[in-house]
Amino acid sequence: MAVGRVGRARAIALIAIALVGCRRDRPAPPAVGTLTLTVTDGAGGPTVAARVLLWDGDAPVRWGENDLYGGVRQAKGGCEPAPGALGTWHGLVLATGQATIPVGAAAGGCIPLPPGRYGVWAWRGFEHERWEGEVTLGAGEVALSIPLERAWRADGALAADMHVHAAASNDSGLPDRWRVMAQAAAGVQVIALSDHAVNGDLEPAIAELGLGGAVASLASNEAGNDLMHVGVYPVAVDRGAPRGGSPSAADMARWSAVEMMAWGHGLPGRPVVQVNHPRFRMYSLFDGTGWDGVRWPPPFPVDFDAVEVLAGHTAFNAPTDRRADEGVRDFYTFATHGVRVAGVGGSDTHHLNGVLDGVARTYVFVDDARLAPFDEAGFVAALRARRAVATTGPWLDVEVVDAAGGAAVGPGQVVRAPSGRVRIDVELAQAGWVHATRLRVLVGGVVVKAETVPAGARRHRVVVEVPTAAPTWIAVDADGDEPLPVEMTGTYQQEKGRPGVVPFAVINPIWVE
Repeated sequence: MAVGRVGRARAIALIAIALVGCRRDRPAPPAVGTLTLTVTDGAGGPTVAARVLLWDGDAPVRWGENDLYGGVRQAKGGCEPAPGALGTWHGLVLATGQATIPVGAAAGGCIPLPPGRYGVWAWRGFEHERWEGEVTLGAGEVALSIPLERAWRADGALAADMHVHAAASNDSGLPDRWRVMAQAAAGVQVIALSDHAVNGDLEPAIAELGLGGAVASLASNEAGNDLMHVGVYPVAVDRGAPRGGSPSAADMARWSAVEMMAWGHGLPGRPVVQVNHPRFRMYSLFDGTGWDGVRWPPPFPVDFDAVEVLAGHTAFNAPTDRRADEGVRDFYTFATHGVRVAGVGGSDTHHLNGVLDGVARTYVFVDDARLAPFDEAGFVAALRARRAVATTGPWLDVEVVDAAGGAAVGPGQVVRAPSGRVRIDVELAQAGWVHATRLRVLVGGVVVKAETVPAGARRHRVVVEVPTAAPTWIAVDADGDEPLPVEMTGTYQQEKGRPGVVPFAVINPIWVE
């Protein structure tokens, strides 16, 4: 049984690409039963959207087929075996946390799930432990209740993925409703639909699915050309106009970096302009202009509002290509030179595999964390104020206070330190399947505390008191070398010959004035 064999699961992930054909060729057993899945937020808690992955021995059960790029990507090749359930290359997506799946019979364009004994994984983003168990399916009705244990809570914050693609992107085509389902199952609460050269949102799909109280949409556009891609949000969506009212990709192809940022900032309400995947090596501003991440000034304008410090395709550190480290270095260089931009995490997910939803995300601290109604203006204002933590798994709870006493402040805020000393209180939290092993505290770009997190630690606290010379800034980050499970993050890094997505978290600097 494959339950718990994370390393082995990674090793077979790419080999399993052929499994969909094997399962399609298997004759459907005559017996017909059902599997009712119910996922809750803790024992006795409410149902929550989640992913459920069945294991047939050592092989993950794949749903649908890969229909893009010669059988590497899955976009329109998913299937819906039951209301509220989406079958994908990485398991079942349960939009509300509950669904009844037929056993031994085809449904919703899916091939039959044969009777048998299966291992089970279930998870929901980073805030919960992964549930592991098993189930035996036959001709009768089987009910499986899955309570997900909380690993930590981001109190006062909303989990956001402000870089996602769906139907209107020429390199995606994924139905909008499937994107919403997958984002909800990842624990993402605010979604910015960033299709290429399109003003769009996910409000119709959210309404169709009845998920208005669980997720909210932020209208967005990923403007871009060969030099750079930028996310712009919120934007007005004209549903009667081509591309939702956006300029065409052909128009954008002629723009310089200055012109692209000016277009975004010139829209009504002066939207946030966010530099996307700046270290992707193509369509990436920092790489394309040859910036080394250190010299100043950089060879591009710095009047953007946000930058992807952690991006789904570049959230890795290989021995000779430490892309995640580069992103954090760049971010700290901006802070060193007094450029205050919001550091965010975004998945840049395009499909149902490759890079999964919410692999990199941003937690934004807001005054009102309700989603019905969603305070869009408050959310955007909080992000502009850099009240955020970017992560690919770990959580950082950070407070800074003047050593002589006073009000504590968090990421993006300003602390007054008349005593000339501050106390920095950090708690790292992570689920058992996330292995951040290093924690750093920096003041003005200089590491003042470096901690080794004990192996297997799910919580680790550091309190340090340091002298400060105003003005300066305080940063905290945490990371590790052991990749996250490929079945929970997607196959993209392995396809590129890299170990996988690494755990990394970074706060937006706290400024001392």
